[in-house]
Order: sequence, then structure tokens, then C-alpha cells
Amino acid sequence: MKPKLIRILIFAALGAILWLAWPRLFPAKAANDAWPGYGEGEMVYVASPIGGEVVTLNVKRGDQIQANAPLFVLDRTEEMAARSEAEETLQEMRTQFDKAKLDFDRAKSLREKKVTAPENYDAAVQTLLAAQHAVAARQRAREQMDWRYSQKQQEAPSAALVYDTYFRPGEWVPAGQPVVALLPPEYLKVRFFVPEGDLGKVPTGTPISISMDGLTAPLEGKVSFVSPQAEYTLPIIYSRENRAKLVYLVEGSLAPEAARKLHPGAPVEVRLGKGE
Repeated sequence: MKPKLIRILIFAALGAILWLAWPRLFPAKAANDAWPGYGEGEMVYVASPIGGEVVTLNVKRGDQIQANAPLFVLDRTEEMAARSEAEETLQEMRTQFDKAKLDFDRAKSLREKKVTAPENYDAAVQTLLAAQHAVAARQRAREQMDWRYSQKQQEAPSAALVYDTYFRPGEWVPAGQPVVALLPPEYLKVRFFVPEGDLGKVPTGTPISISMDGLTAPLEGKVSFVSPQAEYTLPIIYSRENRAKLVYLVEGSLAPEAARKLHPGAPVEVRLGKGE
């Protein structure tokens, strides 16, 4: 074999070895020390604890709503009738209580004047107590009917984006089944992944800046959670070389006004410190 050909083969072999070993010898870093991640949102699912037919749906997907905004109303015909019946019964019990109170006052006056038998006074006391218990029971029943009636109409617990709706007017909703999914800005966050060697740089509370396509300036936030476990682990012993391949999930929270600009699922880049 000619010496020139031998030298070419040697250089080719060295080049191949260097190409394979380069990532381990000089691990790649994200541009400008940025860590990759994505936006994440935790939904608030609004449901009624009582099933019924959807009568009114006040919002649609994509709406920005304020706290206490009406979301939906389920059919309340049965609850309305039950409330009316409970109110009528309560008024009857109150009337009986008023009569028992007059009888008691009369029996008490006669007892003090010693012109009535003791058993008459005792009977008036028992009647009054029974009327009191009846009024209290009917009051609780009426309050229960009021609660059932109110639960058929749900409002937004806070300002939020209407992420999705799951039923339309005329459809039957089982008890506890979400009708509307809300995404409040305070429940928006970023998730990003930090190599094992950089974990010491991101303790909870560390200021971070978040860059996302379409934003003219980075969003400011802070580290709110650092996973205690590696997100991706290798099926081999953790050698010194392999530890560099471990990454850990880290979460960052934002102020509501900044979080409104974040889109769940959108890729982001996270850097230490506040945005410029």
C-alpha cells in the first residue's frame, strides 16, 4: 500500500473518531445559555354538582371573561317547583309556631295567676317546642332547595380565558361533568429542562426571562418548582460522562399580566435573570 494512501486512511480514521467524540468532549450548549421549554396551563373545569339539560351557554371558546361572569344555566324547573313548595310549607310551619307561641303565652299567664292546671302549661310548652323544631326543619329544607337551584347556574371563579366548552344548549349534562374549561392567567406557567450540572443555578425564586416567537420583549418570571427526579434517565449506571445527559424539569411562574401573553404548548427559551 502506498504511503500517501496510508496517510489518507489515518487522517480519515482520526476525523471519524473526533467527530464521534466531539459531543462528549465539548457538550453543546443552548444559544446564549438558554434552556428549551414550553408554555403550560392548568385548567379550571366548571361543573354543576347536579345534572340537567343545558338551557343557556353564556360563553364560547376563546372569550376573555371577568370574575363572576355567568357561564351556563341548566334547566331549573324541578328546583323552582321544589323551592316554591318548601317556601309554602315553611310559611305554614311559621303560622303554626305563631299560634303555639300565643297559646304558650296564655298558658304561662294563667299559670302565674294559678288559674290553670299544670298539665295545660306543660302541654303548651311541648307544642311550642314541636313547632320550633318543625320551623327549623322546614327552614333547612328550603335552604337545601335554594342551594340546588343556585348550583344549576355557574359563574367564573376568576378572570380567565374560555379554553373550551363541552356541551351545547339542549344537551344533558351528568352531575359533576365539566361544561366549561377556563384558563386563568395565574395558572399559566413555563416548563423547561435544565441539565444536571446547572441545577444549582435555578433554586426556587430565581428570576428568569422567557422568550417566545412573536414577543417583542422577554417575559419576566421566577422559578417556582424544581423536580427532584431526572426527567430522562439512562438504563445504565450513572458514570461521570453520562451525568451530563440528565435533565431536570423546572417550572416558572409569571405575573398574571405577563402570563396572558403566554400560549400553552408554545416553545420558549428560558434564561436566568430579568429580560432586557
